[in-house]
Amino acid sequence: MKAVEICDLQKSFRGHRALQGITLEVPRGAVYGFLGPNGAGKTTAIKILMGLLKPSGGGAALLGERVHPGLSRGLKRKIGYLPEDPAFPEALTGLEVLEFVGSVNGIPPGEARARIERLLDRFDLSAAAGRRVAGYSRGMKQRLGLASVLLPGPALYILDEPVSALDPLGRLEILELLASLRGEATVFFSSHVLADVERVCDHVAVLHRGRLLLQSSLQQLLERYRRPRYRIGFRSGVPEGLAGELRRQPWVQQVELIPGGLAVEAAPVDLAQMEAQLLPLVVECGAAVTSYGREQEDLEKIFLKLLRQAGYRENEGGAGSESALH
Repeated sequence: MKAVEICDLQKSFRGHRALQGITLEVPRGAVYGFLGPNGAGKTTAIKILMGLLKPSGGGAALLGERVHPGLSRGLKRKIGYLPEDPAFPEALTGLEVLEFVGSVNGIPPGEARARIERLLDRFDLSAAAGRRVAGYSRGMKQRLGLASVLLPGPALYILDEPVSALDPLGRLEILELLASLRGEATVFFSSHVLADVERVCDHVAVLHRGRLLLQSSLQQLLERYRRPRYRIGFRSGVPEGLAGELRRQPWVQQVELIPGGLAVEAAPVDLAQMEAQLLPLVVECGAAVTSYGREQEDLEKIFLKLLRQAGYRENEGGAGSESALH
């Protein structure tokens, strides 16, 4: 039994097809990254999983139980859900919010108090525990939301952009916490920060315009799409004819002009030949080389390549984030 099973999931809003038949599976115990630019359908899919929206077609199951609008009480107790912008009764204090979460989840008062103290300390909320949530910043509300999700110790975490409002140090701490849950629980979270996903996930899915481009283990994805690539910088620009000479080599897949030089890419099976022949060809041109080194594509470059192949334009997602992919 998988932790999350989605089969041909569809959702339309007034003629707009937000989800176009996505199918994916999340293994139990995995840390699973759900990726896609703004408008891809990630939040819509998550809301359907949580019973907050009714699908137009297809279906889903969580922990073996089919999802319907309004999840059963038993299933809710097994799931920790955090929306992108968590909201709380603003008249309550942070401590009262966590006490309420403990109560509705049937945690004995003594045990709840001990857990709450640890979580307030872990999320740097101890000093603000007696303050009303109305006075919390967005980052504090997100940390309080994460504490609320962790308090009952669910079997499945479904998190929508769980670190988007946190500073770099806070984000790193939360990512390490999510990674520590691997094997004990299942974590399914959406994110647009590709470095975060690459740091902690073992499986990923990429969504674009409501369609699933792929799902894969992270290791298989990197092995499939990474290509050996060398960057070469020249003091006085790229020597005339060098790019054409390189493109004629049977081991070269791509030659790209970059500021001050070239990037040369080969297939993985041709790496040895590339390393034996590339530098001598560059030296033969007689130009002054200022830099020469191997570069491997990270998840963000692979992600952008996949989206461009699917017709994505980089201004679709807006700007202002680490990857401009919201």
